[in-house]
Amino acid sequence: MVDLAFATAARFADGSVRTARCLTALCCVWFALFATPVHAAENADGADLRKAEAAATEAKVFFKAGLFDKASAKFMEAYAISKRPSLMYNAARAYEEGSNFRESVALLKHYRDLQDVGVDGKRDADERIARMEGVLRQQAADEARKIDDARRESTRLAAEQKKREDADRAERERLERARVSPLPEDVTATVAAPKSRKVSWPLVIGALGAGLIAGGAYAEALYEANNARSMTIADQSDVNTYLAHVSDAKTFQAVAIAGAVVGAGLAGWAVLDWWRSSSDREEKLPTQSSVSVFPAPGGGMLSLRGSF
Repeated sequence: MVDLAFATAARFADGSVRTARCLTALCCVWFALFATPVHAAENADGADLRKAEAAATEAKVFFKAGLFDKASAKFMEAYAISKRPSLMYNAARAYEEGSNFRESVALLKHYRDLQDVGVDGKRDADERIARMEGVLRQQAADEARKIDDARRESTRLAAEQKKREDADRAERERLERARVSPLPEDVTATVAAPKSRKVSWPLVIGALGAGLIAGGAYAEALYEANNARSMTIADQSDVNTYLAHVSDAKTFQAVAIAGAVVGAGLAGWAVLDWWRSSSDREEKLPTQSSVSVFPAPGGGMLSLRGSF
């Protein structure tokens, strides 16, 4: 029994030693494998934190300069490295300042669901989300109203254009029908041809002749009067000659006056006849003119007779 017990104890002791040796070996291997990477990871985290700080600083510069999209991108770059919720919040605020409300709302919703965000941060995010969503709804309504107004205006302009085109087409068709279709007989009959004025040449010639006679008689009257004034009266024969010149001067003077009156009358008659020839009245009095010129007995006077 003792031997068995001793043997059993000896075996147990040997097993414990082997187990201890195994555990010691495993510890050495774990230390060899993981001790150095732990220090490397700590060094890598420090470098990344410095990169995150540099990106955040650059984002602040962009934010102050009003370059909000670039500021948001840099804040998110810093967040991707450090996982600090405040950097995502800053990115959302930069989008909000730049009126880029959709991206800001999306970031704030993600920020609100982060575990490290407190109650006040969630409340602030909810308030900003509600405000920006209201603005987005108003913008969508305004855009829809503008689209509706533009559509109605386009419809109105199209209707007016169609109305003008229909009116132009109807006018062209009317003109085409008027061009190809003959005028009705009654309309053609009532269309009066333009009337031309007619000159009564006998009256014109008579007026010119009377004017010539008056001019010649006046010249003769002046000639006889000049002869009478230039005479020197010495005896009875000179007196008779003087009286003859005076009588001839008076006769030619009377003829000149009569010729002038007759010429003026004939000229007025010709003008009246010419004017009446262009009258638009349908019924006209017949214009018949006749002139008769003949010597009157005793004195060489002319008699003029005419009828209208």
